[in-house]
Amino acid sequence: MDRRQRLFFALWPDDDLRSAICSRVPSGHGGRPVARDNLHLTLAFIGAADTAYAECLAEAAQSVRFEPFAFELQGLGCFGNGKVLWLGNVKPREPLERLAQDLSAVLQPCGFEPEARPFCPHVTVVRKPKAPLNLGPIEPVLWEVERFCLVSSIPAQGGVKYEVVRSYSADAPC
Repeated sequence: MDRRQRLFFALWPDDDLRSAICSRVPSGHGGRPVARDNLHLTLAFIGAADTAYAECLAEAAQSVRFEPFAFELQGLGCFGNGKVLWLGNVKPREPLERLAQDLSAVLQPCGFEPEARPFCPHVTVVRKPKAPLNLGPIEPVLWEVERFCLVSSIPAQGGVKYEVVRSYSADAPC
């Protein structure tokens, strides 16, 4: 029987960046914070994948070429009528959007279907906040991008654990 796994491609922060992201989350939200080790910025959500599909995706992603770049997370916002609190308002957006588009394009021959919704780069930080929050600008968080990752979502006690399956490095700058 073929093992299915839940996968996504994401930017994966290092420990310093995770600390910076966590420091921007307002206290007193009353919700469920995303586990520090699970913080990420999704580039392409795959969902359930059998072994052949996962291998095709992993191989296809190797052809994505990009130079290292940086952006800032500059704002705090919500999705789903306030059920998901995130850091986003990415500036500049262009290099991040190009990476997500290029990745999506190389995955399509494997059968990947991109989301119809526009790409909205963000890091989910709290689920189901209960207290009203001041949304808007935050002290910016600088994210330097030198790689992206294929990540597996593994059921765990009390939620899920994300595990990097494969990492894809940026091209060396000229």
